[in-house]
Amino acid sequence: AGAGADVITVAFNATSSRGLAWLGVSNCTTCCSDANTNALQISYDMGSSWSPVRVSASKLGSSWLSVPSRGGATHVRYAWTDFVNCVLVNEEGLPLAPFTAAVSKQPPHAPAPPLPSPSSPSSSSAPAGSQSSSSAPAGSRGLTAPPMGFNSWNFYHCNIDESTVQRVARAFTQTGLQQAGYRYINLDDCWQVGRNGSRAIIADPVRFPSGMRALADYVHAQGLLFGLYTAQKEFTCQHRPGSWQHEEVDAAVYCEWGVDYVKIDQCGGRQWPALNTSWIKFQQGFTDCWQQHQHSIVQSVESCGSPDGCGQWVAGLADLWRTSGDVQAQWESVMSNLHANNEMADVATVGHYNDPDMLEVGNVGLSLVEQRSHFSLWCLVAAPLLIGTDVINISADSLAILTNTEVIAVNQDPGQGGKVQGRLVGKAAPQGGEVWAKHLENGDVAVILLNRHDSASQAVTATWQDLGLKMGASYSARDLWAGKPLGVFTKSFSATVHSHDVTMVRLSPK
Repeated sequence: AGAGADVITVAFNATSSRGLAWLGVSNCTTCCSDANTNALQISYDMGSSWSPVRVSASKLGSSWLSVPSRGGATHVRYAWTDFVNCVLVNEEGLPLAPFTAAVSKQPPHAPAPPLPSPSSPSSSSAPAGSQSSSSAPAGSRGLTAPPMGFNSWNFYHCNIDESTVQRVARAFTQTGLQQAGYRYINLDDCWQVGRNGSRAIIADPVRFPSGMRALADYVHAQGLLFGLYTAQKEFTCQHRPGSWQHEEVDAAVYCEWGVDYVKIDQCGGRQWPALNTSWIKFQQGFTDCWQQHQHSIVQSVESCGSPDGCGQWVAGLADLWRTSGDVQAQWESVMSNLHANNEMADVATVGHYNDPDMLEVGNVGLSLVEQRSHFSLWCLVAAPLLIGTDVINISADSLAILTNTEVIAVNQDPGQGGKVQGRLVGKAAPQGGEVWAKHLENGDVAVILLNRHDSASQAVTATWQDLGLKMGASYSARDLWAGKPLGVFTKSFSATVHSHDVTMVRLSPK
């Protein structure tokens, strides 16, 4: 988007946006009237807050949109909520995909080059599901550490399209996320619209005009991996077609597209009588993909929260499984999911992980202190690290949290004796002080002192007894957020921890 003194102009790809017009959707309330405030907004502070723009104040050209600005705008966005009363359509009546665009004082840049079609020379001609020189490197089947990457739901919800996925993939390289270990670019719900005569799933042709194989090839060409979402019941959570009675077909299609990760939700409509029937069918389909094409697909399922029930067999069917409800960008929600996940700690092992849900780091609702605590705890409990925020416009502070390599190393460490997940080992204070610990492969111990109190700071202590260490043994402590040594300790480690904050250290035997 480009800005003049008092106007912002957004230029589009003319091949898909010729003849732009505003159109009120079915059952709209404000529709495209002056009262509409959920179609266009401008930010003057890098996306921290947004000011509505009346649709009637905008102007449309053959392939551009202009909106009034008071000057100093940093971003403009369109259709960021799940339901928009007034939409932009092209001359064929097809709606444009949602967008958030940074504002430049220069004319808008040309759009990103289109994705290669599956039949183009630049697209892989290797057998379905196989790796090519432009794909992510081939590896052995299954995970060796908790997956790290991005999931579209927490920030974009249904407002996701091909161009946005492209930009997210490029942002992984530009921001250093890829270098920190994040590899998966996962689409959540709303990418699918129906099935064809062969019962194969169909991607939304408006939002993903190049198709999913071409999009997977694009992501692979960036050195990254590509994931999709489905549901084991008849419908997904947004009432798109689920995989019930189509598991084998869907697994084969995902393999053909080169998909590397599949999230299998539950959601609505008809279903198999047994919880694990759909998972078994998908597992067989993904096994066939591996045996025929040496292409591995991560299987993530929802959900299993009973160590004495599904916890007895879930690791034999899935690479990771949700252990709780959806996390929200609220401290109470983060704590609730964390503690529900702790009940399943004994079930996790290398290659098979409990999933307390995606990361909320970077989203409105958590302070920076709470974001850091959230990330620290997810790392210690060997949770998947799937970013759920706007990585294209992420703040420097949130990015610094997500790319702390010393904290990430704790997440990726296989632990000792098959115990990959850190856990709650002691409540150290009557008002919400907790001690969490994970024994690392080399003999070190990662420790988190957590203060759950809503206002007061408090001293929290981890004793060697809490940590399962020999009394009197000497350990040096390193603060993983300050990045500095704290000295040598022989009986316990203590710190004063602020409200909703953590102290995270790595103890090394002397």
